[in-house]
Amino acid sequence: MSANPLNDIGFERYFALLRLLLPEALELYVCTLAGKVLTADPANRSRIRRTSVRIDGIRKYNAAGTETRLALGTADDTVTFVTDIRTPAGEVAGLLVALGQASEVAGARANVERVDAAFGAVAACIEKEYRLTAELNTMAQELAGRYEELNLVYDTEDSEDMEQEAVTLQQLIDDYADYLDVDMVALLYPERERVLYATGKHDPVHEPGELIRQLLNNYLPQAEREVGCMLINDISDRRRDELGLELPYKLLSCTVTNSRGDVDSVLICLNHIYRQDFYNSDRNLLRVMAKKVAKIATSHYDPLTGLMNQHAFTTLLERKLDEAGKGDAVQCVMNIDIDQLQVLNEAHGREVGDHVIRSVGRLLRDKLRGTDSVAYLGEGRYGVLLENCGIDEGMTVARTLRDRVKQLRVDWGGITCEVQISAGVTTIESHVHDAGEVMEAAELARSAAKEQGQGQIQAFRLDDEDLVARRNSMQCVVLIQRALREQRQRLYCQVIQPVAASAELYHFEVLLRLVGENGEILSPDRFLPPAERFNLMPAIDRMVVEQTLATMAVAGLARTPGQGMVSINLSGQSLADASLAEFIIAKIRHYGIASDCLCFEVTETAAIGNRDTALAVMERLRAVGCHFSLDDFGTGLSSFSYLKELPVDYVKIDGTFVRNLLEDKVSHAMVASIIQVSHVMGLKTVAEYVENAALAERLTQMGVDYLQGYGIGKPRPLEEFLAGLASERPARAG
Repeated sequence: MSANPLNDIGFERYFALLRLLLPEALELYVCTLAGKVLTADPANRSRIRRTSVRIDGIRKYNAAGTETRLALGTADDTVTFVTDIRTPAGEVAGLLVALGQASEVAGARANVERVDAAFGAVAACIEKEYRLTAELNTMAQELAGRYEELNLVYDTEDSEDMEQEAVTLQQLIDDYADYLDVDMVALLYPERERVLYATGKHDPVHEPGELIRQLLNNYLPQAEREVGCMLINDISDRRRDELGLELPYKLLSCTVTNSRGDVDSVLICLNHIYRQDFYNSDRNLLRVMAKKVAKIATSHYDPLTGLMNQHAFTTLLERKLDEAGKGDAVQCVMNIDIDQLQVLNEAHGREVGDHVIRSVGRLLRDKLRGTDSVAYLGEGRYGVLLENCGIDEGMTVARTLRDRVKQLRVDWGGITCEVQISAGVTTIESHVHDAGEVMEAAELARSAAKEQGQGQIQAFRLDDEDLVARRNSMQCVVLIQRALREQRQRLYCQVIQPVAASAELYHFEVLLRLVGENGEILSPDRFLPPAERFNLMPAIDRMVVEQTLATMAVAGLARTPGQGMVSINLSGQSLADASLAEFIIAKIRHYGIASDCLCFEVTETAAIGNRDTALAVMERLRAVGCHFSLDDFGTGLSSFSYLKELPVDYVKIDGTFVRNLLEDKVSHAMVASIIQVSHVMGLKTVAEYVENAALAERLTQMGVDYLQGYGIGKPRPLEEFLAGLASERPARAG
């Protein structure tokens, strides 16, 4: 960066352009008014290296009767063309010079006009770059001089919670007013109805209240419509009248926007009319400060509603939990949800839904006490903290809010929406130490309320067995997700033993276990019911399929057709996914598994619950050679009729019949019927829950094909079982 912007311009491209426009030019230069060369075209065709060019005596060409910017002159056999390079103020900053052979130009008017046009176009481009370079140099000099001022902004610590936010912002504004000697700095919030300001020490503002009133009433509405900066120095500037600014102050302002681009607040600097002007450097610094304000002020607020966000609400609850442990004050927490918001979005568009969210948020904020807090948690849900409020009073407040929202009519673009909310209510108690537990309890209560219909209110109480069960299920879901994320799943297997001699090397069912955080093994009855309730089974089933195939491939098994049978369970949720079949086929090919070594166990309920999709998945997998087994057979009312429709190869007799086979005649008759019908249909039968030798013997006599249960073999880790198979294979082969 130099004092003369001409030294900072790269002229090579302009010289190249002139060479194309003026092929007769031998030399091209940029000179001072005295003819001193500042820079020369490196492609000059003359071997002469000039440090100056004689331009004295050059006359203006006036062939058309009007003076042009082009001057030309001749000396010996050389003609010189010169044109001005002017500053934005019209002053000559330098000269653009071309030297050529006079014999080639011959002074013809057409040639001179062509040169004039070429020089004029190139000079205009240079002057534009000169102006931009000069402005950038000026800004760089100003910013360099304000390095410490930028540090003032950047060094301000961000606030960790909302209580410290106002203190941090006020400190930033105080420092700005003092350090930069500004008469007044103000931060105006249109939504939150608050103002932070500081006055300078140089020339105190004697009427800050009146000035703030004018800014709030007149300037703020305009600023909300025009995002960006505004600078007014002149007392006669017409914008002062448009903004209704009556007091004699120079103004510099910048809007503070949130992540959606909406105006969250406005930052304003004021100087008395006789004080120094505001400059572009002030504008740039205020922009930086506005970004810092946005980072501090909006980090705790939701951009859509202006309410505190989930992070700020959680921090608030944690502080209240600390207070609850030290005193007797009871706090009530609500989780509120807009009913049918998704339907509203699909019917009328997202903008209408967002307008409803904002309208409900304003109503909640306006109808609660000043000591209460409202947060927007996302997806049409709100969190509310009621200070010094018990559960019964909280239920009353929740019902009142529900009734007020029901009376609300939200209009948007000619669409009128009626809105209802559901709510869950709980309290902060001294024995609870985690804000997540409090929010979870309120969410559970709200979820239970929504299951009862729209506009319902539910309280969470520790003596409510259903809600406690819900909470336990949700906690189990978190445990499942964490275990899968940390790869704490383990595959076990249980032998399915053929009654008659078989060529199968193995036949077993794959079982899933999870390892708890303390290393304990969790059985399926602990985690599968909540996994089904919260729709986690498709992910779990796919994980089991892939891990089973990978384990078999590593062991070198299930690669030869007819070698054995690996039975894997598929849930009803998985069978409802039409893409499941292609996923399994892709994994079979990836791991090089023989498809006829795979059998997928499905229940009658799962297959019939999503009949068309389930049948399509089953048929697709059977087409590549996979088998199917119908699990828990006999519990449904129409089991035998469905047996004819489902493409299965095995029938697993429900364990409740097998377990009571020796004592209960009905169970004995059911098992006998299932075996007989299955054999007639060409299907093989498996009896599960075979827990002793007596049961095994009776089932063998009845003609069952396979036995499974603790009396046959207990579940073992899959890798351990496969390692045992590998050690037995040479002996069997011999």
